[in-house]
Amino acid sequence: MDISMNSQIAIAASAAMLCLATPTMRAQESVSGAERIWMPAPSILPQGAKIAPLSGNPFTPGEFTIGFRMPDKYTLPPHTNPAREHVMIKSGALRVGLGRKIDRKKSLVLAAGDTATTPAGVPHWSIAEGEVELVVTYQTGPFGIAYMSVRDEPGAHAFPSGY
Repeated sequence: MDISMNSQIAIAASAAMLCLATPTMRAQESVSGAERIWMPAPSILPQGAKIAPLSGNPFTPGEFTIGFRMPDKYTLPPHTNPAREHVMIKSGALRVGLGRKIDRKKSLVLAAGDTATTPAGVPHWSIAEGEVELVVTYQTGPFGIAYMSVRDEPGAHAFPSGY
C-alpha cells in the first residue's frame, strides 16, 4: 500500500494531537457514583445544598460538571452565570423560572430525566420540591454567580479552593 506524503503528515499530526490531548481527556473523565464525594456547597450558594465534582475543573477555563443535591424547599434565588448552564434532573422535582424575581406563575417543574439549558447572563432561579439531585454542566469555568438582589447574596463570590 502506497501512502502519499500528505497523508503520512496528516496521520502523524493526528497521532501527535491525540497524545497531547490524552491528559486533558483523562482530566475530563467522569466520577462514578461509588467514587462520588459529596460536600457542603461553597459559601457563594445558599446553605443546605451539597455538591460533588464529576468532571473538569471549576477553577479553570474549560467545561466542567458537578453533581448538586438540594433539600426540600431549597431556593436558589434569581441569578446569572457567566457561562451556559445545562442541568439534568436525576431525581426529585425542581421548579424553575426565568427572570429577576421569583414568579411561580411563570415557572415550570422539571422531573427526573428532564433537562434544561440557560444561556450565560440570563437571570433564572430554582426551588426544590422535595429532595432533588441533578447534574450541572457549565460551558466554561471558572464558576461564577451574580445574584439579582444584594439581599440574596449568601457569601463570597468565588469558588473556594479545595472544591
